[in-house]
Amino acid sequence: MYTRCVWLLPLVLFVLAIPPTFAQSDELCFPETGYCITGRIREFWQQNGALPVFGYPTGPQQEVLIEGQPFQAQSFERNRLELHSENAPPYDVLLGRLGVVRLEQQGRDWFAFPTSSEQPGCRFFPETGHNVCGDILAAWRANGLEFDGLAGKSEAENLALFGLPLSDVQTEEIQGQMYEVQWFERARFELHPENQPPFNVLLGLLGNEIRDNAEPPVETPPEAPPPLPEPSFNNCQADPFAEVAPNYPVRIVSIDKDKEIVQLQNLSPEPVSLDGWRMCSITCNQEHISISGVLAPDESRDFPYLGSGTIWNNSDQDDGALYNENGQLVSYFVD
Repeated sequence: MYTRCVWLLPLVLFVLAIPPTFAQSDELCFPETGYCITGRIREFWQQNGALPVFGYPTGPQQEVLIEGQPFQAQSFERNRLELHSENAPPYDVLLGRLGVVRLEQQGRDWFAFPTSSEQPGCRFFPETGHNVCGDILAAWRANGLEFDGLAGKSEAENLALFGLPLSDVQTEEIQGQMYEVQWFERARFELHPENQPPFNVLLGLLGNEIRDNAEPPVETPPEAPPPLPEPSFNNCQADPFAEVAPNYPVRIVSIDKDKEIVQLQNLSPEPVSLDGWRMCSITCNQEHISISGVLAPDESRDFPYLGSGTIWNNSDQDDGALYNENGQLVSYFVD
C-alpha cells in the first residue's frame, strides 16, 4: 500500500521503498507498481522532483484524449505527465490539470467556490479571486518545476507545478476525516494539524483518486452482420435482391473483365469456405468457374476464370453476383 500523500517542506521522502530498477538503458522501472518510465517523461520526472512530487507511475505511457486531442501521456500517483511535441523544451512536457479534473469528476464547479479579497500576509491571485496563506503558501512557494537552473523556486516555477488556486481554504472530508484543504489547478493541499511540521501539509494523490473513481468504459457491442436474403440464384439471371446484397461475409472487390479475374475479400473474423459458391456474369448469364477454397479472415484473393472461352462482356455493363452454397446473394458488384 502506498502513502496517500506527501509532505512538502522540503520535498524529501522519508519512506523506505524498494529501489527502482533499470530494465533497459533508458527505462526506470518500479516494482511497487510494475510500471516503467522512459525517454522525455523519465527525464522530466527526475529533473522536477521525482517521487516526492509525482509519485510512482500507475500506468504505461499511452495515447490519451486530452480536451479532445490525442497525446502521449503517463499517469502517476499525484499527476499526469503529457508529451507536447508541438512545444519547445521545457514546455514539451506538461502536467495535467488534475485538480480541475478531480473536481469535475466529483460534479463540482470550482467557479462556484466563494472568492475573497486581498488579505495581509497572503498571496492574492486576481485571476481566480483566491488567497493562498500560511503553511500552504509556504509549501506552494518552496516547490516548483525547474526552468531557469537557479537556486530556489521562482513564482513561475511554482505556478508551473501547482497552477493557480481554485478555492480558498475550505473544510472537506477525505477518507472519512474532515480536513482543511485548498484546491489548485494541479493539486490539492491538505492541512493535517495532527502531524508535526513539516508533515502538517500534505499533497493529495489526485492521480490515484481520479483512476479509482473513473467510470468504466462503455463497451459498444459489435454490430450484427447484415442478414442474407432468401435464396435467389436463378442460373445467373438478374437478381431481385441486387440493391440489398449484404456484401458480407465476403464481398466482390473487383472484376477485371479483360483478364477474366474476380477478386474476393473475406470481411468476417472467421474463415469462409467457398465450396459450392457461384459467381455470375449477369449480362451474359454465365457462371465464372473457379470459386472454391477457404478465405481466411480479411484475406483477399484473385479467382481467374477456369472455363473455356470468355464470359464477361467487355463492351457493355456487366454486373457480378456472388452466391453461397445455399443460393443466397452474398455480394453484388455494379460494373
